[in-house]
Amino acid sequence: MSEVTQPHPYLSPPKRKRQSGLTGVELAIALEALKNLAAKARFELNTKAEGDRSTVLSHIEKLTALLQARADGPQIYSFSGMTGDLLDDLQVRFSGILKLKDDAASTAALSDTLGNDQLWSATTLLTHLRFLENLVPRCNESATRLWINAFFYRVSTMIPNHLKMALSVEQVVPAVTVSDNSPHTVSGFIDFTAAVMDPAKLTIFLERPVLRPDDTMLFVSEAKDVTKDLQKHVPQAVSEMLACARRAKKKIVRGVVTDGREWIYLILTLRDGDGTATYVRSDKINIGGGGGFTADHPSQAGVSLISAILAHWILHSHQPLDETTDFFKS
Repeated sequence: MSEVTQPHPYLSPPKRKRQSGLTGVELAIALEALKNLAAKARFELNTKAEGDRSTVLSHIEKLTALLQARADGPQIYSFSGMTGDLLDDLQVRFSGILKLKDDAASTAALSDTLGNDQLWSATTLLTHLRFLENLVPRCNESATRLWINAFFYRVSTMIPNHLKMALSVEQVVPAVTVSDNSPHTVSGFIDFTAAVMDPAKLTIFLERPVLRPDDTMLFVSEAKDVTKDLQKHVPQAVSEMLACARRAKKKIVRGVVTDGREWIYLILTLRDGDGTATYVRSDKINIGGGGGFTADHPSQAGVSLISAILAHWILHSHQPLDETTDFFKS
């Protein structure tokens, strides 16, 4: 099954696109509403003249048939409407939990020396996050982005000197089929893409931030509703990673979903041949205490752990989990 034709084969520069028509999720909701309306109409119009009942029901049934025909064909799914059930329908299955290794926090602390002579040192990040805690209410998506930004400013100083990191915001992902075997497409925009590349490519990327197969990239999804449990946002993050993997021709991609305070790490693996995919996720890691703790305020242990994992994962985003060098075990 060929992909939907787009002006560029990979990810487009940051620019939100206006969506038109019904997405797959909206179509399912509309169909269910019409079927309920038809049932109600049959009941309420039972005492009216046959002509009146036939006319009303005829319009409803024609519209239902039209939408059903669309529902039976290729669907267009948006990131924002993705759910766990829809991922299952698209043959993208959850396959396990990543557990922090016992020495994860102590290993992460060793990375505090990286970039300690630059503006965004480990100490600066912690000080900045504590400053935000007493300045900005974390009541919406725009506010939480301030926390996320700070982490990636810090991570940019932890990358090896022979490489450069670029951070693209609101990267558009053009419609792409979910697999070679599926007619269904998914599209939208991803909140952050952290890419690592040769310094010679950085200038080109900054002028035209288009990701290509030879770039190493970590995909970051921002929780849109800070009142919901962060795990509720995982399906959207996975769908974003799936589309990006398909666009950038990657079989393995890593990503995170976060509200700035809590972070869930994800690895998505696309299977050759059968068009399926699987993903694993970590438990939530909190800036207050690192693995398993949920303190109210940023701590050096929690902040260092999150930063160290991000820096390591950006460099190894397209590789299988290696428990000997990673912070997690499966």
